Amino acid sequence: MSVISLSILNLMRMRTLESFKNYLNGDVDKMIKDNLFTMIYITILLLVTTIPAVLVAINCNKTQPIRYGILAFLISDIYLLQWSIKKFILKYPDYCSI
Repeated sequence: MSVISLSILNLMRMRTLESFKNYLNGDVDKMIKDNLFTMIYITILLLVTTIPAVLVAINCNKTQPIRYGILAFLISDIYLLQWSIKKFILKYPDYCSI
């Protein structure tokens, strides 16, 4: 997913740079219209990557689900990485029975 995201954002880079030129020229509406796809894409990408991490954090930490949910939202990739290492590679006994 990261490779696809980087390639799409790289394709959008020139269009984004052109829209900042529109901003400098005073055409803010055109800049917003040009960057709307990029903003929607980044929002969807953020939701797709953070929701699983937050769900794992809330379900695996019954004592403090809010605290770990916020932590997982902020660093979702790192949280899922450490969870998968503990769960599947190190195979801790009774670790998060999802």
